Amino acid sequence: MSIHSGPKALTEYILYQSKHKANKRFIILLIQGFLAGMYISIGAIASLKLSASITIPGLGNFLGALAFPIGIIAIILMQAELFTSDCMVMVAVFSGRTRLRRIFKILLLILVSNLFGAAFTALLTKSSGIFNQAVIDLLVEKSLQKVYMPIGQLFASAIICNIIVCTGVCLAYSCKEEIAKIVVLWLSIAVFVISGTEHIVANMYYLFAALFFGANLTIKDILYNLAVSGIGNFIGGGIIVSGINYLLAYRDIEKANK
Repeated sequence: MSIHSGPKALTEYILYQSKHKANKRFIILLIQGFLAGMYISIGAIASLKLSASITIPGLGNFLGALAFPIGIIAIILMQAELFTSDCMVMVAVFSGRTRLRRIFKILLLILVSNLFGAAFTALLTKSSGIFNQAVIDLLVEKSLQKVYMPIGQLFASAIICNIIVCTGVCLAYSCKEEIAKIVVLWLSIAVFVISGTEHIVANMYYLFAALFFGANLTIKDILYNLAVSGIGNFIGGGIIVSGINYLLAYRDIEKANK
């Protein structure tokens, strides 16, 4: 199926992807979700190591933001399943192509498999000894900020996060050439990282890695952050980005169906 720009083409492509995901076997979704959790974690590892190694204020964060997008790029090009961008399959519900319960089952499976992939990579990080003390200190500092963030701030930050991420993925869907996909994803995801907003799958890695390194946080703290950021991410991508694109494309799509 060819991909072109504009809300109508984007919405049709997401509907196509929604049908494709719904027809995948359970084990395939599980494996692809696991891989996506690992890919995001790989980007987070590079980002943390770069950020911690540069002492010039602001430069470390900037270079870290440039390294992080490799995870999302791998997910798009290798066709893995990431909860945050997959929230856009809500278009299938808006258009009446499927039921909300079915979409929630798919998203829940992808979310759980993302968690397994991120937690597994966090465990490997601890066991491998690839982080020096400066990286560990940065990881713990970031993680404690996340679990102690007020609920309203966390929720709003997660909504903004997935608006940015899903907008970048939409831009990638609109590109015909892979090099163009890579460029727009790199820029978009770097913006997300620089913004410092809350991405549930990235947080899975940060928080479990911090836990394994002995940070003063609990499973309850982790669940708090993941629950609030997950709902916020769903609203940002599944309701706002996909909903607005569907509203813009609604009339053309309904005419085509008739």
